[in-house]
Amino acid sequence: MIRVFVVAILMVLSPLAQAERVFEGEKVVELFQSQDFDANLIKAKEGDVRAQYLVGAAYLYGLEAQEVEVDHEQGRYWLEKAADQGAAEAYSELARIYRKGMGVEKDASKYEEYLAEAAERGMSSARLDIKDLYRYGDPEMGIEQDEKKYIYWLIREAEDDHPYAMRNLAISYRQGLGVEVDMKKSFEWLIRAVERDDSISQAYAGEFFEQGLGTEQDFVKAYMMYDLSTGIGREAKYELADKMTEEQIEEAIARSWQWQQEHEVVRPASDGYRYQPDVSDLEPLSLTPELDQ
Repeated sequence: MIRVFVVAILMVLSPLAQAERVFEGEKVVELFQSQDFDANLIKAKEGDVRAQYLVGAAYLYGLEAQEVEVDHEQGRYWLEKAADQGAAEAYSELARIYRKGMGVEKDASKYEEYLAEAAERGMSSARLDIKDLYRYGDPEMGIEQDEKKYIYWLIREAEDDHPYAMRNLAISYRQGLGVEVDMKKSFEWLIRAVERDDSISQAYAGEFFEQGLGTEQDFVKAYMMYDLSTGIGREAKYELADKMTEEQIEEAIARSWQWQQEHEVVRPASDGYRYQPDVSDLEPLSLTPELDQ
């Protein structure tokens, strides 16, 4: 019960900027495989956090090239040392230990606790895992679905600039899944995903502009979004065209081409492209005047 309480507090109170990855941007697998184990063991005993993680991983999985045999107890010992110094990677490995039962009994509360720590400290893989853990639950570990915790981690993943998470968060705000219905927030998260060139979000954004959901109704922007979404929004684009003037359609196509140039992407020309639009005189396009930060 105490550990569950700790996890709950972490999720509510932990500061956003608690990223403590000790191998940021490095290829950890290569470092692990090519390490000088004996040298790292000396460094680990002297308190070097990177060496503690590498030594712990070597014991946990074995390192045949250096004749290091699997020793789960030693692996857990050194990983705990690295975790005590705030290494996100070590927390991630400790979560795996208690999820898989590597030299210990499987322990759902410790798995949650260590996974949450790894996620809070910047491990993107841990954030994906914990988000899915609470979205689907884990019957084997006796962990149930938890909509509020799922939304918490979905927001964190979206803030990490993942368009898939942004889109799912937009859907959650639209349908009231784990949050209050908020069409404005739904629209804002969709636009963030649009800017990451997520074609499904572009199709959804077309619907929002067409119907005036969370934003002002704008057929030109709606047609533009449907056009950017390629095949996904093609039928909706053709249906919308019946409500638009020829000038509006031409502007929407030009806007779509402008967006493609600015984002350095190219969409296959659809049937709606009757000419190559000149966008040199177009003012910069703002899809929404101000996004909540």
